[in-house]
Amino acid sequence: MRKTLLAAIGLLACTSLVWSQDKAKAKTPKPKKVKTVTPSVWQKGGNISVALSQTGGQNWTPGADKFTLSANGLLYLYANQTKGRFHFDNWADINYGMQNSDAHGIIKNDDKLDVVSRWSREIGKKNDGKRYWRYSLHNNFRTQFTDGYMYSNGERTRVSGFMAPATFLISPGAGYSWANKFYFHISPFTPRWVIVANRPYELAGKYDVMPTREVRIEGGAFVSASINTPLGKHLSIRSRVDAFSDYLNNKPTNVDVFWTNTLYLQVSKHLGVVYNFDLQYDDNTRIFGPLGNRPGTQVKSIFGVGLNAKF
Repeated sequence: MRKTLLAAIGLLACTSLVWSQDKAKAKTPKPKKVKTVTPSVWQKGGNISVALSQTGGQNWTPGADKFTLSANGLLYLYANQTKGRFHFDNWADINYGMQNSDAHGIIKNDDKLDVVSRWSREIGKKNDGKRYWRYSLHNNFRTQFTDGYMYSNGERTRVSGFMAPATFLISPGAGYSWANKFYFHISPFTPRWVIVANRPYELAGKYDVMPTREVRIEGGAFVSASINTPLGKHLSIRSRVDAFSDYLNNKPTNVDVFWTNTLYLQVSKHLGVVYNFDLQYDDNTRIFGPLGNRPGTQVKSIFGVGLNAKF
């Protein structure tokens, strides 16, 4: 009887010990899974230049104004975000310049508002620790700030203005990026809107836009390639070329081209040399030729020395 009682007490003690251990385990909280948060990295900055140039002549056989002074301002802004495989890149080129000449007085010699916004996501396997190909959505808006004129026989004719014309496109496609310095984007179909909304509407016909609609819709293949890289310790270049083929309106062979280039040379902390060269061709821009009704290749270049600052 005594042995039976001792055995029962021992069994009860063991059971209590096991139960207390199980209860302690049950009360112990399970470790929570920690979610990995991908950091978002922003890079922001820009470059501003104010360039001055002066020319003059007297009794100069080839011909020259007695005094010509021009001032040009160039502003470049960027804000780029990287978060894991995702990239959101934005930049703007803003140029404006005035010139004083004997022939026409104070006239404009440069005027540009060019804004690009591009979203992209890296795809494919890594090569050398990097992914080069991406899905991308490339957006571009381009216009000018003030009225533009053409001068002939002492008369001036208004040919452009703010939002006259303006172009806006949304281009879904694929891209290739190399070292954050070169980017290539291609799209099989991109919608583009050509806007002439500046009243009065006599400018609409110069850009093949119906005055009553103010907008012409185009659609076709689009290619864009850009490079932004230093060429040395004090020299850098930014260049972008866009090509658009409008096959929606049965004009696939009439390729519109826009090419912009800016070369910076930093001479000292606040003194620099800047050279800007733009070329564009649009088959629907018909303001050239003897009658002012033909397309033409448009070229503009600005070279100047002045204040230059990066931020």
